[in-house]
Parts: sequence; C-alpha cells; structure tokens
Amino acid sequence: MPNITLIPFVDDDCSRLLGWIQSRGMLIQWAGPIQFVYPLTVDQLREYAKESTIDNGTRKIFKAVAENGETIGHLEFGAIHREQKTAVLCRVLVVPDARGRGLCTPMIRKGLSIGFRELQLRRIELRVYGFNTTAIRCYEKAGFVREGLLRQTVMVEQECWDTVVMAILREEWEHISVKNVDPC
Repeated sequence: MPNITLIPFVDDDCSRLLGWIQSRGMLIQWAGPIQFVYPLTVDQLREYAKESTIDNGTRKIFKAVAENGETIGHLEFGAIHREQKTAVLCRVLVVPDARGRGLCTPMIRKGLSIGFRELQLRRIELRVYGFNTTAIRCYEKAGFVREGLLRQTVMVEQECWDTVVMAILREEWEHISVKNVDPC
C-alpha cells in the first residue's frame, strides 16, 4: 500500500489546487454549492484556509503527499466539534493525474488516523454525491458505513445530484486498525 503523508495546507498550495478545479461542476463536487464561487481564486482559497491555522479551530486542511514527494491530493476535517468529538471529512480530492493509482484509500486512512488519534474524535462523517461510485467504494474500503441518502440536494446545470451520508465511529476504526495492524 502506498505511503501517504498528510501535511498542513499552506498558502503556497493555493495555486496548485486551483489547477485541479477545471469546471463549476468539479468545484461543487469538491466543495459543495456554498463555500466557493466559480471560477475559484487564490483569494477564496486563502480566506478558506485561515480557519485551519487557528489552534482549536473548526477546520484542519491537509495536502496529501506521496513517498516520491508528489502532492497527490487534498482533504479537510471541517465542522470539528471538540466537545462532541465529531467532525466532517470533506473536500477530498485526488489529483486528476494521480487517480486510478490506489492512492485514495491510503489517503483516507491516514486522515482517519489523524482524526481519531490526534483530534481524539469519536465520529467522523462525510457526504458524497451519489454518482461518485469510485469515491463511495474508497470510503467503504476505509471503513465508512452508509447512513442515508439525501435526494436531489444540489442542481448542477440541469441535473440534480443525490447526496450519500456516510460515517465511521472510533470503535469501528479501532477494529479495522487491529485487523490491519495499522491502517496507515
């Protein structure tokens, strides 16, 4: 399994991320319909990333780096609620050139390790558009369980997208960790 490292997202990463978002549909698939406006700009990303630099903020943003030093993706823990010990894994993106190389599952597993070990979460949830079956399979391989379907949550062009809600609990992740020795 590829060795992936998650490194905090910094200002210098903004222009790289811009190159990965090539359409309004791609922007909505990555970030949802509210946070950003297409075309995505460095200023929007800088504003978004500010919260991640606050020690006890509600957002932690990472870039994913492969063993060879290549940046291969992006992920975020958002809506971090420290008292409830919950967060949302969101804005997950594997670089277009790196897709199909088996990097998503190790990237997600590394994120789960940070979420459960460092952030001390008890529950991590996510939302993914229903047509994104590749991402859904990746999340299931990492241990996420489908919890529901939200029908026609967003409209892109003339197409309505459903949203699949998934989550993993600490004890589920620990079981997977023991079975796999270390999920990362």
